[in-house]
Amino acid sequence: MTTSSRSEPAQRPSLSVVLPTIDNYQRIEKTLAYLRAQTARSEIEVLIPASSEEALQLDPAVAEGFFDLRVIEVGEIQSLAVAKSLAVAEARADWVVFSEDHSWPESDWAKALIEAHREGYAVVGPIIRNANPRTTLSWTNYLACFSRWSHAGMAGQVLQTPWHNSSYRRELLLERQDHLPRLLAVEGILQDELREDGHRLYLLPEVSTDHVNISRFSSWILQAFWGGKLYGGSRLEGEDWGILRRLAYICGMPLIPLIRFKRLLPEIRPLTQQHSLMPRILPALVLTLIIHAVGEVTGYALGKGDAENQYLEFEARRFEAITQEDREVLGVELPRSDP
Repeated sequence: MTTSSRSEPAQRPSLSVVLPTIDNYQRIEKTLAYLRAQTARSEIEVLIPASSEEALQLDPAVAEGFFDLRVIEVGEIQSLAVAKSLAVAEARADWVVFSEDHSWPESDWAKALIEAHREGYAVVGPIIRNANPRTTLSWTNYLACFSRWSHAGMAGQVLQTPWHNSSYRRELLLERQDHLPRLLAVEGILQDELREDGHRLYLLPEVSTDHVNISRFSSWILQAFWGGKLYGGSRLEGEDWGILRRLAYICGMPLIPLIRFKRLLPEIRPLTQQHSLMPRILPALVLTLIIHAVGEVTGYALGKGDAENQYLEFEARRFEAITQEDREVLGVELPRSDP
């Protein structure tokens, strides 16, 4: 199941970085370049969950300078959460951070994560910046998903840290190994559980990662619906919901986007004022919240079904969900072929 770039080391890494890919090395090439630029590179173990080492077509030279780099062969990936869970079981560091092919951290990111964990925080995350700010849809997606982690003024001990981009004390994940895939499918549920158990979550003020956000119209609409259904279905799956509670949420669907918009306003105001965004993004933001709410109540009514597999398309194939112009500006290409 595991292949390694080097013999078993005598010491352990300080941080295990889990970077999954559904096809080949080309999809994660840019993120790996940012990981190689880390000031704490020699303390990092990179784990790449992939269908197979052969399909990944990894250049062995990319392992140079890391504490270790290993391929975790997981077969065809139909759930990023399952692939990540398998990598967590293989990790050797005390702390595990989840990385993405479309999220590129600055050079002191790993060092700051390690230092914050050593101060006793169970979950640590960076500030999230918009990597492709040219379009209204990108800004809309970014603000809807990451506004509460968008600038240093929000840093410190927090209720949640950025999903898919945060670092965890590994033992806490292993304690939940039996149901970790469900918790990682919607990381907010995992973080709420950890916080309720008395663990502290911390948003770093000094480091950030540039996150690529959806900018194609069709992808933006579908991602909002399937993300909503995944969220609603995952909540239903993990909690003891009676029929009356389900009906209350379903009937209350018109209130869901209103409540989310009220919560979002103070979070998005600094950036919308700084970039004069509100007139541009307001219609799209309202529509996003409505579509997400429709998906959410569908999850409450019917369960998550295949929502996780559908949502995989937008998380694992992000470059297909942005405009060609964005790809050119960012310097990324679509992988040559899927295995």
